[in-house]
Amino acid sequence: MQITSLLKAHAIECLGVDLIGVCRAADLDGLSPLYVGWTLRQHTVRLRDLLPDVRSVVVLGCHVWDDVHELALRSAQKWLYPGYFPLEAQAWALALWLERWGYRAYGVHPLISLKRAAQLAGLGAYGKQSLIVTPQYGPWVRWNTVLTEAPLEPDAPFESNLCGDCDACLRVCPVGALTPYVVDGDRCLVGCHLDSPSDELRALLARYEPQVTAHTHLMCTECQKVCPLGERGLAHKAR
Repeated sequence: MQITSLLKAHAIECLGVDLIGVCRAADLDGLSPLYVGWTLRQHTVRLRDLLPDVRSVVVLGCHVWDDVHELALRSAQKWLYPGYFPLEAQAWALALWLERWGYRAYGVHPLISLKRAAQLAGLGAYGKQSLIVTPQYGPWVRWNTVLTEAPLEPDAPFESNLCGDCDACLRVCPVGALTPYVVDGDRCLVGCHLDSPSDELRALLARYEPQVTAHTHLMCTECQKVCPLGERGLAHKAR
């Protein structure tokens, strides 16, 4: 449909979105809720509870091309992730664009399964390190969504298995937090850094999640660096 093509062109050409796809809201709502750990510790929400007449989910992907995207910043009792700031601005700008066309839209919500949405929207496969792996950038992509009442044309779900027999990400994890397609959030260094780490973990965090400032550190990306498809993303990062 014309509005779908116009929306995608606007997102890429005017907002700087790297990847964009569309899935049906009903398809995402039809999946069982997922428990989200980390700092949220809640289940994903139903899209129709956020926007009762929601029909489509627009999925936006931002290429992670520099380590600045891997920063975690602690402000008082809250964690901030500057790498997501451009995506949030793009999502709200696209929601406003849709509303100007006469369709209600909802920009950003933390309890939507971004990975499921990205796969349903045809943008990548669920990888063994439990990240979405894309043909263009490997796992070096951040995601966000826009919900809308607009009857957008959905993309075909991504069905290919991009991992194959490769298990490099599972073997390289410094704390053994990965099993195929599952991450143990209580063991993953990214999750451990959110609480007061034990003395046992401090040496690992110093190596894999180094401090940049008194309140800022880089998140561990060992499972991304070793991904063969991720090399394509790193090639872009080096430019």
